Amino acid sequence: MADEKKTDTTFDPAGIVEKAFLLGIGVLETTKDKTSELANELIAKGEMSQSEAKKVAERINEIASEQQDVMRKTVATETDKALKTSGVATKSEIDDLKAQIVELKAMVASMKPAGESAPPADAE
Repeated sequence: MADEKKTDTTFDPAGIVEKAFLLGIGVLETTKDKTSELANELIAKGEMSQSEAKKVAERINEIASEQQDVMRKTVATETDKALKTSGVATKSEIDDLKAQIVELKAMVASMKPAGESAPPADAE
């Protein structure tokens, strides 16, 4: 018999977002590492001074941090879109519903005559 591979085709917005975020962090870390390597090579060859290399590395890291912020905002926006299209309720929406339930319970309780309780579950 041939091995059959099962593929999960369910939509997992959280998984996609997590993978995108981790990919972005990996790219930024790789950029920082490569920047340091390149600076060290240029210093060793005498093509750049230690202070120049430090300035270049700081600027590249600054740009990488700015891009990380852009990536975070993009991931947040795309997550919101994915949640809206998948029909998953947000924490805010759930909190709003909980508040409405509390209000409705209070309204129902105020409509009952004093001393009346809800009928037993098995009563018809």
